[in-house]
Amino acid sequence: MIKADQLASEVLTPEKIYQYRNFSHGKIIFRDQTSTEAMLNYNYLNSEIEFIDQKNDTLAIAKHQMLNTQRIIINKDTFYYDNGYLQQLLQTPLGKLAKREMLIILTEDKLGAFDRSTSTTGAEAMTTFRDYYGSDNAATLRVRENITLVYRGQFFFGDNYYSFLPANKKNLLKVFHSGKELINNYLQENNVDFRNIEDLKKLFLFIR
Repeated sequence: MIKADQLASEVLTPEKIYQYRNFSHGKIIFRDQTSTEAMLNYNYLNSEIEFIDQKNDTLAIAKHQMLNTQRIIINKDTFYYDNGYLQQLLQTPLGKLAKREMLIILTEDKLGAFDRSTSTTGAEAMTTFRDYYGSDNAATLRVRENITLVYRGQFFFGDNYYSFLPANKKNLLKVFHSGKELINNYLQENNVDFRNIEDLKKLFLFIR
């Protein structure tokens, strides 16, 4: 929790903001099969992959580079870009299972009369800290209310053309349309929670 009048950076330390302990050697592979290498890391706060430039500044990958990216390798992990960065969890000859993990605002307690708090929640809308404050430097701000943040993951199904859709029954049948009958049989016999990674892994391995 970030308490009212506290600097966000006091709570949102690099260890909590970034996926990897340190920026690691990575490779960005573009759609034309050219590539570039850099020290990379994934930022949960702004849902972007960042790199360290020659001046030792931390920067996000430029928008035009995102759109031309086929995949990004950091350590042994593979990321794709489709309206945001997605980390591959499983891959089969038929497609991919991926996730997007973010730090989102679970609740905000606005201080009212006599400094009493009134609680609201932004979990359903997946409100990120940067969305709330409208700044890429949100971690350096001093908040005006008590903010509770949590890590929240969204799962996606992807085809072999690097196109991804949110994980649900409709999109499952759309991405893997050739196995529609078998998939429907599986779903009738198994209770699949599309927000549960273990259920999705079992489903995905069945599709394979």
